[in-house]
Amino acid sequence: MSKPKKLVETVYQYSKDQILTKQWLPQTHITEIGLSKKLGISRTPIRQAFLRLEEEGYIAIEPNKGIRICENQISLQGFQERLEFMELILIDYLHFLQIKEIQFDATTLEEIVDRLKKQAHVREFEVFSSIEFEYWKSLYRYAKNTYTTSLFMEMIRSINGQTNEEIKGFLQISQATKVKHFNNILSLLKSNNYALARKEVRILINQLSLIAIQGI
Repeated sequence: MSKPKKLVETVYQYSKDQILTKQWLPQTHITEIGLSKKLGISRTPIRQAFLRLEEEGYIAIEPNKGIRICENQISLQGFQERLEFMELILIDYLHFLQIKEIQFDATTLEEIVDRLKKQAHVREFEVFSSIEFEYWKSLYRYAKNTYTTSLFMEMIRSINGQTNEEIKGFLQISQATKVKHFNNILSLLKSNNYALARKEVRILINQLSLIAIQGI
């Protein structure tokens, strides 16, 4: 293998490892010049390695911004497994709120739900997803376990940041369903009815799973 090809392969393997081990997190940006300085090589092999990584779906090359790290694509089964895990975390969290008798301040959550209602039928997926992330962050803010919080929010971000077009389609057509149940959960939290809030979460996850299975 010639030296230029070796350099391209070196950059490719290094970058791929950084992505797969989450050293470069999804949605973050990496520049050719920054990586050139770090690895001590010219930008030409870096550019060639980036083109290969883009073809394989690991990155998106954005003019004047460098590259953006893409989410790993998940299958329908992977999507449903994440929904099930999401349900378990939320049920446990709402039970925690109940036994600790926490008075949930829903002011911020109420404002976010209002924004989601306005956005639900616009079908601007990225905008809705960004607001939805705020919803989950606000909902989960009373959690005491920082690791679980980080895991939960990372899962939400990974689902909404999907490059799998089929999954993105499911997420788009589920927006109105989400808003309906987000609003129901909000109402139950305002009255500190955590038992019914848990039931509402189960209904929401079941509805999202059905949408994914049936495509409706």
